[in-house]
Amino acid sequence: MKPLPAVDARDIAEILDEYKSNGQHRMAQVVRSVFSDIFKEAQHAGEVPPGYNPALATKRPKTRIKRQRLTLDEWHQIYDLADKQHRYMGNAMLLALVTGQRISDISRMRFQDIWDDHLHVVQGKTGAKVAIPLSLRNQAINVSLKEIVDRCRDRVVSHYLIHYFRTTSQGQRGGPVTANTMTTNFTKARNKTNIDWGEGMPASFHEQRSLSERLYRKQGIDTQALLGHATRAQTDRYNDVRGKEWITIAC
Repeated sequence: MKPLPAVDARDIAEILDEYKSNGQHRMAQVVRSVFSDIFKEAQHAGEVPPGYNPALATKRPKTRIKRQRLTLDEWHQIYDLADKQHRYMGNAMLLALVTGQRISDISRMRFQDIWDDHLHVVQGKTGAKVAIPLSLRNQAINVSLKEIVDRCRDRVVSHYLIHYFRTTSQGQRGGPVTANTMTTNFTKARNKTNIDWGEGMPASFHEQRSLSERLYRKQGIDTQALLGHATRAQTDRYNDVRGKEWITIAC
């Protein structure tokens, strides 16, 4: 127990070190941020001198990226199994690769969101509004968005592109497939493959967003606009293959 003015950077660093030693680097970031906010409020309240914030004097913990990126060959292996297991999973994976959108946005895509030959997406995470032309074609798999939309139109009456074909314990026929269900089924298909993920965590459904960005960048598509990022730096993080693929030198 210490008065706030007596707390220094060493005190906070010791707390952060405990989290880091346990491998909880992300939690250490959160704790440091909370301490920073506390001292900001303490300054406003006059409890500490203006500018006094020992949390900011500590080194910001770095998170260790452990999840592996997804290559196109690995995507094909997972897709083949997922599509056989559930046709809606094949549709979902195609949408993920061709639109580059997040899984939560894919689960909410509706046929009524299509007009003027564009699929309109209001991203749930950022609120960004992205209009994707149906003519957009991912050359790596030679599939257009229109072809996927046509594939999603089946004999089941539904508002949603990704929907259940029959009633199950998870949802009604024609109802939307949740992001959690897609994540679970992607994981099941992924685990049935013989892909060696090395020491890293196996790629998740979300890694298709990074793969999509990398493939479209090679096509010359404006991936920042497609992914709905506010800055180029955000998009560039998706382009980082984390040492997974060879860099080919042009000559």
